[in-house]
Amino acid sequence: MSGRRSSRKRKPLAGPSGDRPTSALSGLRYPLIVAALACPPFAVYFYPYSDTGLATASLQSYLSGYARLVGGVLSALDSRVTVSGDLIAGPMFSMRIVKTCDAMEVSILLAAALAGFPMPPWRRLVSVIAAILLLAVANVLRLCLLFWLGQHAPTWFDRVHEILAPLFMVGCGLVIFLIATSQGARRTSSPPARVGIA
Repeated sequence: MSGRRSSRKRKPLAGPSGDRPTSALSGLRYPLIVAALACPPFAVYFYPYSDTGLATASLQSYLSGYARLVGGVLSALDSRVTVSGDLIAGPMFSMRIVKTCDAMEVSILLAAALAGFPMPPWRRLVSVIAAILLLAVANVLRLCLLFWLGQHAPTWFDRVHEILAPLFMVGCGLVIFLIATSQGARRTSSPPARVGIA
């Protein structure tokens, strides 16, 4: 029996997942989405507004509200603590709440990272809202600790404020992100397709 070799070229076999190799750009898709979501709020928050104007007044009102929130927690522990505008004053120490004291950088990055993560839209929304609230609670605790250090251990204030406290907030953001995305991936992942052999 004679045979003839086929002149047709065989198609290369697909990879283990059955997908074609992805381009380098597709690997950057998620970071680019996060950057696109984070840049506008960063620009709005850090824009050098004039000293007088609606934006500056709104920001100052927001910071004063943040100071009242932190001062309310502190005054529950020490009735001598008072709040005037963005200034929290105690018998031995005063602390002013200024821009970035609200941990806005971590909040924006975390919100953008969760909003761009491949999850159902409703889970993204819930994750972003919950993450911002949890970070706000962690930041209030951070500010209360800093105020306590300013009153009772002033030599530790600068060290904790400049080094340990920022690391604490970044760590909180990382933990919240890992928990939210692990839950989202668990819900959205589907079991691998079964392959039968006939």
